[in-house]
Amino acid sequence: APSLLFQLSCLHRYCLCELREAMAVDEEELEEQRAAEEKERAVEYLGFRRRFDQMKSEHEGVLANCDKLKNQGNHFFKLGLYSQASLMYSEAIELQPENAVLFCNRAMAYLKQDMPHEALEDSQRSLDIDASVGNIKAYWRKSQSLFDLGRYAESEAVADEGLALQPGNQHINRVRRKAREAIAMERLCGGEWVAKMDNGIEKRYAFEADGTMKIYVFGHFVPATFDLSVEGNPRSIVVKMKGDVVGFGNGPPPPPRPYIFDFRDEGRELWLCTPVGTDELPTVFEGPGFDRLRREAAPAPDGAEGAEPLDTRCEQYLREMVDAMPLLPPQLPESPSEQEIDRETLITERISQLKRRFGVEVHQRAVELARSPKAAPTPVMAELALQLQHRLVARKIIAPPPADEAKPKAAGDVTKTTHRDGSGETTAAVAKSNLGVLAVLASFCCGGGTK
Repeated sequence: APSLLFQLSCLHRYCLCELREAMAVDEEELEEQRAAEEKERAVEYLGFRRRFDQMKSEHEGVLANCDKLKNQGNHFFKLGLYSQASLMYSEAIELQPENAVLFCNRAMAYLKQDMPHEALEDSQRSLDIDASVGNIKAYWRKSQSLFDLGRYAESEAVADEGLALQPGNQHINRVRRKAREAIAMERLCGGEWVAKMDNGIEKRYAFEADGTMKIYVFGHFVPATFDLSVEGNPRSIVVKMKGDVVGFGNGPPPPPRPYIFDFRDEGRELWLCTPVGTDELPTVFEGPGFDRLRREAAPAPDGAEGAEPLDTRCEQYLREMVDAMPLLPPQLPESPSEQEIDRETLITERISQLKRRFGVEVHQRAVELARSPKAAPTPVMAELALQLQHRLVARKIIAPPPADEAKPKAAGDVTKTTHRDGSGETTAAVAKSNLGVLAVLASFCCGGGTK
């Protein structure tokens, strides 16, 4: 009898555990159902807002909420409140997600905040909606975004697309010129260009990103500066030797010397041609003023291998960004005071300085972690990424995380039982199918069985 009582007691505890597990699974399923219903209601409500706003815009004299938000965003933009402007455009986009102007405006607000990735995405979405000349600003903003990301060839290509629609657009022309100059500078700098003259004497040119250069010829070092002109065909460069030129005595330096230039052999060869015996700039690469120089790679800078790892820099960036950016954006009035404008301008500038100091790569890594804090390599970075996520979601820069990511399941949760035949069945289904049996056993163990 004692042995039987012990077995019944164990069975009783087992039945109670199974019942509790079944109830927990039921609660989990109920929570998932609530989350799905809440998401469905949010979608329905957003659809209602869009339809209602459309009805308002169709009645003369009634300004739709979307237009009010866009106008308020434009007003904030003119005041230099770019973060608030982008938030207004984001709210307007929720009402009119097919409005090319709103994406284009928000792209410009993002550019003003040193957010080229976000600006590129918005300008592309604007062009996906409307790629006509009526939306020419989107080409400008896309080209500028690519330029800020260091993707100069793509920036030039987008500018060419825009200028094909509107050749006289000054903004796009300016960005294309900057992109072409950046491409030329990337190729010119980072090494020395070497050529041998007919008499066997070596000539070397070394170009620097600050517009200075060094010329080595006849055993002398000649300091100089250069100016590029990338709009012509062929492109040209003007070299000005400085006054303290070795080998020219105390007299004035030689006059500025123009060249046409081009890159050949996939950028490994630089062609230069300067006029000889005439003041006219040549149009072809030939004659006594023509030099073909080959690139010699520059040695790696000292300490380059000692740069901090990306995630180390990213952790510091996350820490400083969370400190600089308030948790929630301020609710500014339609016409903010000068004190409010100054305060928000200082915050925006501080955040922009952080982005410029750490660079695009670190910022983009931080945004990726903010979208998915679970992907962070350390718990500290995960917590910082979660804090940044709250701030970016509040400003509608990134979308809210899915419900299953917002409330992760506890470790050790079991959601599936696999039978010997390989079929899968949820724990809830298994538990429910055994509830009747468990109830009878529990009742029996507790003394409620039949005699």
